[in-house]
Amino acid sequence: MKTLLTFCLILTCATLHAQSVIVKGTGAGAVHRSGTGAGSVRGVAVVAGITATGGTITTNGLYLVHSFTNVCSTNFAVTAGSGSVEYLLVAGGGGGGCNIAGGGGAGGLKYLSMSVTAGSNYTVTIGAGGAQQTSSGASGNDGSQSVFGTNTTIGGGGGSGGGGATAGRTGGSGGGGGGDGTSAGGSGIVGQGNDGGVGSGGEIRRSGGGGGSGGDGISGAISGNAGTGTVYSISGTLSAYAGGGGGGSISILAGSLGFSGGGDGAIGDPAAGPGSPADVNTGSGGGGGGGAHGWGGAGGSGIVIVRYEK
Repeated sequence: MKTLLTFCLILTCATLHAQSVIVKGTGAGAVHRSGTGAGSVRGVAVVAGITATGGTITTNGLYLVHSFTNVCSTNFAVTAGSGSVEYLLVAGGGGGGCNIAGGGGAGGLKYLSMSVTAGSNYTVTIGAGGAQQTSSGASGNDGSQSVFGTNTTIGGGGGSGGGGATAGRTGGSGGGGGGDGTSAGGSGIVGQGNDGGVGSGGEIRRSGGGGGSGGDGISGAISGNAGTGTVYSISGTLSAYAGGGGGGSISILAGSLGFSGGGDGAIGDPAAGPGSPADVNTGSGGGGGGGAHGWGGAGGSGIVIVRYEK
């Protein structure tokens, strides 16, 4: 009888131990499933995973990913569970200016995390990129802000037009200064982006590049290239976001480069070329127009990406 009682106690403990298993993560915030009913086993609380709706939902290894790409307002809704989410929030990029013009600045960028609970509902707004500029000598159009819950990023500043001495426009990242004079680049917002580059004036007459999330736009006297963007793998693939647009030129020098999806600046001699548009859903800036009548390239629309463990 004593032998049988000992065997039953061992079997019972082994059974309870087998029912307490880690199914998600091993560090902070790991979720433990204990048994098949409510409550906890051996002092380990049962924590439900997150169930949510909104955007296009994909799987990336241990994560579920919600991508919001349409230029509109919608919602990210937590229907069950609780936990931590991380998210990328990028505003629309600024457009390039017209005529020997500065490149557009990138939309503001933030990468954040927060805790969510069942019943939470977060507004998601995707900002449009600045529209193509076709008015002679005009500055580029600013991008629009993006929103996730209570956080906002500011649209990129348009590049300076080449028809005057106006500076690049202020935004998440600032637009580049025009090349017809030593026009200043627009200012970027600390924590979201960087400043646009200065126009060169003089014989080169090359505009400054738009600022990017990874750095300032470059002066037209040096290259007029854009400020770089930032690379993230939150979507499941390494992708670059929020680069500036390249500055336009009137000289025989090649137009300057945009980065991370930003448009290249145009060359203006012998013909007035348009700046290249930025890629959609990058929040990057459009390229500055070249020559006497080169149009500015449109900025890229913004994006919001949310991910959390399955």
